[in-house]
Amino acid sequence: MRKVSIIVLSLVFLTSFGGVASAHHKERVLGAQTSIVPQIPPTVEGPGLLLPDSPLFFLDRLKQNVRLVFAFTPEAKAKVRADIAGERMAELRFMLAKDNKPGIDTALQGVSENLRKAAEAINEAQLSGRSVFSIAKSINEDIRRKQEAFDVLEATENREISFKAKAAQAGLLQAKVRVEDALPEDELENEIEDDLHRLIEDEVEDASRSARRIAKQLEELGKQASEAAEKTLGRREEALRRAIEQKNEALRQAEERMLESEQKKRDRLLKVQEKAAEQARIAVEEAQKAAERFREAQKAASEIKTTP
Repeated sequence: MRKVSIIVLSLVFLTSFGGVASAHHKERVLGAQTSIVPQIPPTVEGPGLLLPDSPLFFLDRLKQNVRLVFAFTPEAKAKVRADIAGERMAELRFMLAKDNKPGIDTALQGVSENLRKAAEAINEAQLSGRSVFSIAKSINEDIRRKQEAFDVLEATENREISFKAKAAQAGLLQAKVRVEDALPEDELENEIEDDLHRLIEDEVEDASRSARRIAKQLEELGKQASEAAEKTLGRREEALRRAIEQKNEALRQAEERMLESEQKKRDRLLKVQEKAAEQARIAVEEAQKAAERFREAQKAASEIKTTP
């Protein structure tokens, strides 16, 4: 029994230690931000009765399918689709608060998929010769609000959610482009210009975020290399001490040469690390300056447009 107890305790210790070590390794490589749960602003819509993490969520989908069956015109279907996307958006806030990854995926997919189908319904109504200016304008504004909410997720330090939000943004943009085709000509031109500005700003922000991440990773890499170099020097010093204790002159001289070589290697490594860190800092500053110049240019353009 005593042997069994010892084995069980050892397994528990190793499992716990392994989990801590794994978490520490993940934090050092991916960054502590992996545990950050972002949040989006409150939505104008409310969630459905059943949230995506409920085992009965299929009933909510069934209810929505019934609503679509009784939407007899493309315009009505577009309105129902937009309402469903609004529910998914409200549910996304709850899933983010719970850090429920399957629920987050379901909500994100529900937003982009339903708005894409709403855009298809508007195009269908337009091709049949009906006026869809009003519903197109309403859904276009709805998509813009959701793009702004996804901007918050895309800018988060949680890379997994940021990546998913960016993918969902692509779906929203596709839906928005299709809806814009049904807008009056003057509004269409403004929307195209706004979309191009958004794309440019996203690219600038991506470059800025990437530069910051690279700087952090270089800093961590330099720290790791320095720690490894210090450990190597410690081992060489210990070997030299043992050689002196053994009064082995040949071994002492060999260990002194190795220690001197390791010290020179460490000094060169530190210089390379300092240079890389400085270059990363310059890259981050340039990216941030580019983003700021772009914002200033956008602000100036907006002021010119609004000046009588």
